[in-house]
Amino acid sequence: MSEQLLKQIQGVVSEAMEERRGLVVYSRLEPVELDRLARRVERDALEKIRGLLPEETTDQRVLGLRNRLQRMLEELEELGEQGQIHERSRQMQNDEIVWQAFEDIAWMVGVQ
Repeated sequence: MSEQLLKQIQGVVSEAMEERRGLVVYSRLEPVELDRLARRVERDALEKIRGLLPEETTDQRVLGLRNRLQRMLEELEELGEQGQIHERSRQMQNDEIVWQAFEDIAWMVGVQ
């Protein structure tokens, strides 16, 4: 992975983490709503990262990032296909999948 691409991805992740931390300013919101806002920040960051990744590459780090994003999409699709899940439970699981993918990507690019 080029140094420039790594820096761009790290910047997206760091910016999202700062925005996520900044949500505590909205302390009047319920914790569930704060979590929902944080997941939206994470989803947006993951989409930006997906857009930064080159289509064609043999770089293992890029392939690892792309694979992790693809696995997240597959997990979300599988969750969407499950029928007997209460909508609130489905949303919580959806949020967990996104959160875990974001945290994994942050770790993969060295942002804590």
